[in-house]
Amino acid sequence: MLVAMSDREDRLRIDSTGTMHPLGREASTALRSRAGEWRVLRAPEEILLLVPAGERRAVRWAGELHAPGALSDVVTLAAQAGWRGELVLYTDSGIRSIFFEGGNVIASLTTVSAERLGEIMFRFGVVSSREDLEAILTACEESGKRLGEMAIELGLVTPEALYPMMNRQIEEVVFGALHAGEGTFVFLEGFDETRIVGRRFSLNASGLLMEAARRMDELQFFREKVPNDTYVPAQIFGIKLPPEELQAVYDECDGKKNIAEVGRALGLLEFELTKAIYQLVSGGLLRLAPSRPQGPEAIVEAFNPALAAVHGSCDEQGKGAELRAGLSRFATGAGVYDPLFQGAGPLPNGTLKAERVAKNIVALAGADEDAWLLQLMNDYVGFALFQSESLVTRDAQRTLASRVNSILAPLMPLVDTPASLRNRQTLNFEKDV
Repeated sequence: MLVAMSDREDRLRIDSTGTMHPLGREASTALRSRAGEWRVLRAPEEILLLVPAGERRAVRWAGELHAPGALSDVVTLAAQAGWRGELVLYTDSGIRSIFFEGGNVIASLTTVSAERLGEIMFRFGVVSSREDLEAILTACEESGKRLGEMAIELGLVTPEALYPMMNRQIEEVVFGALHAGEGTFVFLEGFDETRIVGRRFSLNASGLLMEAARRMDELQFFREKVPNDTYVPAQIFGIKLPPEELQAVYDECDGKKNIAEVGRALGLLEFELTKAIYQLVSGGLLRLAPSRPQGPEAIVEAFNPALAAVHGSCDEQGKGAELRAGLSRFATGAGVYDPLFQGAGPLPNGTLKAERVAKNIVALAGADEDAWLLQLMNDYVGFALFQSESLVTRDAQRTLASRVNSILAPLMPLVDTPASLRNRQTLNFEKDV
């Protein structure tokens, strides 16, 4: 057992008699679960290494990680030396075990939620919905059967679809371990065959290591334009056509699904999908925006801070009454805002009651009420900012515009609209107003 001593919860104290005293809950829990006799192995003064006094597996390597990729040396040696054993990695996100034999990775175990088999099947679209996944997990708890077995029994997954997901899970566990930036690890000689669930695989460890290194380097490069998989890609229409190999990804980017949802629809790995999105963005075929809020209440809540900012800026310069009067005329003249805002405000700070707007919109909007409300709120905030130009100083207006654009970045329009058709009073989220 490698005893970590980094922060208060996992610290223990050894007094002058050699007695151990746990100082935190984590240390106390760790020691209680290991009651029995232990041997103290010879080690440098700054390391305390304990192993069970009875029969045990030999510790081939143990240590700490302080940077992504640091575990590569361990995997390289295990692959080249053909070690047969178990590499265990402990991180804040969970525990991973990777089983090696003859230079190959043959199995893995993980408690990291994103690497569990159910999550892998959902991410790659083998399980079509969260509801189906929950049904499988519930049935597993009730029956005690394994997840893959139960998914097939319920008719939600075919054996042909399940098999490659088991292979991909091992890859994801290995890549996750190699990309981990901190934690502790130990490589134990040998392993208990009963801990290998299902069939053995044979994935070349050196090949996995090279692929992990390539992905780590390239993903850092891709992240400059594709920050994460919650962003929403939308097509930019023009004379360009996507390359044939990227056509499927391009077709799925409808301005509604985020990158993760596109990946589920196509069954693509995060790396493969991120690379494709990066190429399409760089080629001027896609644009990205932060994920939009879903539902009328969330949309109104997203716009409220911008309304409060505009009203606050005008109030500070004694022009709040003029702003409110102008907005009232704008709302009444448009015809739709009065019934939309009935009972919802505006409140003294300019914001709206989101739950009341959500109730009002039911009688006003058609099928796509989110898109309809986004446009109305966009116009309303845009007019407020437009009117504030004549009410506050130039410096205050410049600061206010920057702040509002930052607040509303997740609501950036995703569909290109010809400039001639844009309402000049509508806030342009892409440029300073």
